Amino acid sequence: MLSFIKRNHQPLFYIAWCVVNLIQAGYTELFDDEAYYWVYAQFPDWGYFDHPPMIALLIKAGYAIFPNELGVRFFIVLLNTATIFITQQLLGKRDDYLFYAIAGSIAIVQIGGIIAVPDIPLLFFVALFFWFYQQFVTHMTIGRSVLLGLSIALMLYSKYHGILIVIATLASNPKLFARYQTYIVTLVALVAFAPHLYWQYTHGFPSVKYHLFERSTSYYDTRYTIEYLVGQLALAGPLMGWLLLKAAFDHKPVQELERALKYSLIGFYSFFLLSSFRGRVEANWTVPAFIALIVLSHQYLSRQASWRSWLYKSIPISLIFILLVRVYMLPVIPRAKWFPKDEFHENKTWVSAVQNRAQGLPVVFIGSYQKASKYWFYSQTSSLSMNDIEYRRNNYNFWPLEDSLLGKKVMVVGIYDSVTQIDPIKELGNKASHVYAPYYSFSRINIRYEGKPLLKNKQFTINGTIETPVGYLPFLQQAPFDTASIQLAFENEQEKILAFPTGLTVRQIKEACQPFHLQVPVHLPPGRYTFRFAISTCIPKSRSMNSAGSSLLVEE
Repeated sequence: MLSFIKRNHQPLFYIAWCVVNLIQAGYTELFDDEAYYWVYAQFPDWGYFDHPPMIALLIKAGYAIFPNELGVRFFIVLLNTATIFITQQLLGKRDDYLFYAIAGSIAIVQIGGIIAVPDIPLLFFVALFFWFYQQFVTHMTIGRSVLLGLSIALMLYSKYHGILIVIATLASNPKLFARYQTYIVTLVALVAFAPHLYWQYTHGFPSVKYHLFERSTSYYDTRYTIEYLVGQLALAGPLMGWLLLKAAFDHKPVQELERALKYSLIGFYSFFLLSSFRGRVEANWTVPAFIALIVLSHQYLSRQASWRSWLYKSIPISLIFILLVRVYMLPVIPRAKWFPKDEFHENKTWVSAVQNRAQGLPVVFIGSYQKASKYWFYSQTSSLSMNDIEYRRNNYNFWPLEDSLLGKKVMVVGIYDSVTQIDPIKELGNKASHVYAPYYSFSRINIRYEGKPLLKNKQFTINGTIETPVGYLPFLQQAPFDTASIQLAFENEQEKILAFPTGLTVRQIKEACQPFHLQVPVHLPPGRYTFRFAISTCIPKSRSMNSAGSSLLVEE
């Protein structure tokens, strides 16, 4: 038996890796964002507010085979396994057991490999990009140029972070600019990615505005940088993350592929370190650097016997830790009440409670695309996230879900005090429900402002266009819908919102695309604000978010 395992260790490793993750994928309830991306798959498109469409395509294909959690994650698990395999092929001097030890010590590579999020296909196409790049720099044929260009497009169709890999690779090898094949690569990538770029153009570039401007804060908090640094150590670990990072950074590249990997490693960690000075950085944003981390640390550790020994000794502890996490994720294990954000337990319980209370009524969640998406997945009944001014915009501002609810009787679920004082839902903590008839909100009305608004003598002057779905126009002229007011909302650095009426109601919207010019009296204390347009709803004190946010500095 031992000799059989020794002879066939590579296929056995990948079969075990894949099977364990398939079992985990099938028996673990969905994380919040996975349910949201499953809703993506119900509306196939060339783009979405938050991300490109690759994750939606993979989920749709898998769910067509297995209409459950396994289906949502099926192709994610396969891509995760393929990523590890391709990464192994990138090694120069190869030590298979060292490679297994490195892959096995990174918890996020194992457990994260079941989660249906854009990072997993991105990581696969990053590995594929470097595989094609390795062949491309050896012999620059037209065919290899096309394959490299397609891999770039597929990276970008997975997540925009892929552009950092391209930039780092070009920086590592400036001679590429002198080769015509590089421009063939660029042309192929642009043509392949053009449908998504066109989608962004026709929707007003919402992803660009959100990721580059709306997500950043107007002030710096040292916690952002500390959280980023600690998060990267934990993500590369849990025990030996520091060793792998040091080994990867200490390795001196010996050929073009390794140089591109080293530039990518440094580029990713540096870029997001700098980003932490603009706002909170999620730890998983550096996941594409893991290909470089694995390859470069392997190349370094293969020559460092003492360091390699530390890694091998830590593997049993790392695997036990990962096993415990895997077991805890299963629904048969009770939820830990001390865990601050447990997304994979008791989802069916609270969904059932909400569904029983709704008694067949449509359900609207105030400011929670996660809850709306999970309710939809586990109840198989569509629901809406009404994105209010205290939340953020997302793809629920684009999908035609709100349209079918206008004027109907619905059950609204929101924060206890903001919805009702008498109908708490104990399964949802501080959430409560209330029935509204007729329901109305107009979060699909998009208000685009043009140029830079002017604040002078306490007069806020702004121009733009109100874009309204054609189906909304008849409602806007009828009571009680016509009383919904258009407002300007200013959020300060303490997240306090000050709203001012513009003098407009939705009744004054007569066309699907209607220009406007506003001069609104506003009284704001000095400070930095983020301003947006908002429209009141049938829910008291609730206003939908109807524009991108923009920064405004109010001086004395």
